Amino acid sequence: MTLFFQNLKLRLTQFYQRHEVLVAIGFFVAGFLFDLMTLGRIDDPITLFQQAFYLIVLGTLLIFEIRVKVGSFSLSEKNWQLWKYHDLIVHFFFGSLLSIYTIFYYTSASALTSFLFIFLLAGLMLANEIPHFQRLGLPARVILFSICVLSFFSFFYPIIIGHLGAIPFWLGTLTSAGVLGLIWRLNFKGSESIIFLKKNVLIPGIVVHIFFVVAYYTSFIPPVPMALKRIGVYYNVEKKDGTYIGSHLKPFWKLLSIGAQDFKTRDGDKIYILMSIFSPARFNDQIYLKWYFDDPEKGWTLQDTIPLAILGGRAEGYRGFGTKERFQFGDWRVVVETSDRREIGRINFSVEADHTTDVREFKKEIF
Repeated sequence: MTLFFQNLKLRLTQFYQRHEVLVAIGFFVAGFLFDLMTLGRIDDPITLFQQAFYLIVLGTLLIFEIRVKVGSFSLSEKNWQLWKYHDLIVHFFFGSLLSIYTIFYYTSASALTSFLFIFLLAGLMLANEIPHFQRLGLPARVILFSICVLSFFSFFYPIIIGHLGAIPFWLGTLTSAGVLGLIWRLNFKGSESIIFLKKNVLIPGIVVHIFFVVAYYTSFIPPVPMALKRIGVYYNVEKKDGTYIGSHLKPFWKLLSIGAQDFKTRDGDKIYILMSIFSPARFNDQIYLKWYFDDPEKGWTLQDTIPLAILGGRAEGYRGFGTKERFQFGDWRVVVETSDRREIGRINFSVEADHTTDVREFKKEIF
């Protein structure tokens, strides 16, 4: 039996040495799939604990990696053989965390700038498996770790405080900077390799934090933890037995249409925008429905802004609606914005005159 395990260990070691990149990609994909299958709600304590645990492990391994590189920590020959495989743990945890954050950012993204941020994050997630990117070594890992720590705290504080805004954002940014600063002070301040550490550790971390601040104030970062789950335009909305029911005239083959919707109106009709928005439990915030009209001369112009208070906790999302009685024929767009003016969704529709006199048979859609 002992000989069997020795041969197995030898074969696995030889396979890893021959296919190191392939094995690293496999662990990365495994981390992604693991979280895709097990990921819970963003405010689930288990999900938060899992992220915190991964960050602690990654931070600890990063500290040891830095110490090994600057020569302040030495390993025995046996431990050195084990240390060679720490990359697999790092790949698995980075793959897991980046997949979590990509999914959360994606569910909250709406505007083009938000999707650019998603593509950037996904690009880093894939680049982590490219040998050329891996050869960047320490700076690349510091960048990835800083992004993960910032993302965690940017979700954590809105969940705890119960709303979005500059205060939760800055608390998250300062906490992240404080964690990295504490790691620096306790482990690397006064090191003889200070120039190497500043170039490869301190500067990359600072750059990531500056980028996040700029990205927040340019609405580049999606408004996690809020997410628009459903939205539609209706002729009427009624609340019945705990559900919201929207009345519409769309044929069944247009129910899943993602393009602009046709909305034919008669005298006395109103326009209702009904939506469901997910936010964590105990969340108490406000959103804004901004109504834009495509003026033939001025282009898209803001016509109205309707505030709407929301409460979090419901898995299917908080339901709410806004109405408009006075409107012009033409193309309209309703943009849903958070209290810190970041877009979480929109709907386009075209208002036309209905000159028919037939009895309209409204269909119902339940939220």
